[in-house]
Amino acid sequence: MNPPGKALYLGRVNALARAAVIAVAGFSLAGCKGKANTAADNRTFYQNDDQVAKGPGAERPYPPLDRKGPDEYVGVAVLDGSVRLSRPAGWTIRRVSTAADHRFIEYASPHEFLFAIYERKDDAGDDWSEILGRYEEDAKASGAELVGGRVPVATRNTQGREYVMKRTVKGQKAPYTNVSHEVVLRGGKHVDLVEIVHQGETLEPVTTELLRVMETLEVL
Repeated sequence: MNPPGKALYLGRVNALARAAVIAVAGFSLAGCKGKANTAADNRTFYQNDDQVAKGPGAERPYPPLDRKGPDEYVGVAVLDGSVRLSRPAGWTIRRVSTAADHRFIEYASPHEFLFAIYERKDDAGDDWSEILGRYEEDAKASGAELVGGRVPVATRNTQGREYVMKRTVKGQKAPYTNVSHEVVLRGGKHVDLVEIVHQGETLEPVTTELLRVMETLEVL
């Protein structure tokens, strides 16, 4: 992405982060084509009662997106090759599903945040209003509270809409609330959801680490 695009993405992220701060202070896997299951049916990383183990085929090397140096990034293709990105070499795969119509991958950063990509079954040819309407219905069905949303963003080849969500999560001792940044991305053939769950009220501490990931992310 060129420098103006980089500035645009950071500006959008920080704008939504500020919205989350104000709110705090006072996902979804899919079903049949064109209609997504509710997020309540989905076992995502904010539902820790059901862990999915890693398996073969979680990632495929994609060397064009490798970057060597002190901050090394690894180019990979995920979700059966439908998504490409350059991720930090220090990220580890926490959970993954390669099952048809149920694909997702979740990474854990050593800097204490989670980055996940979920496949949706929306038709990429649908209007944005239809795609976002289904996503918002899914999020509400899972108990999420929309803090801010439908903010235009762009990755390497893909347009998206970004949201800030609050969720009450089932913890080991007691429920707690987290804040996530979620981006619905529409490629040429696929619609996917990126979710970033982090500590604190904003993404600012991890923006530098995420910048290359979002710059290079391609939904095919």
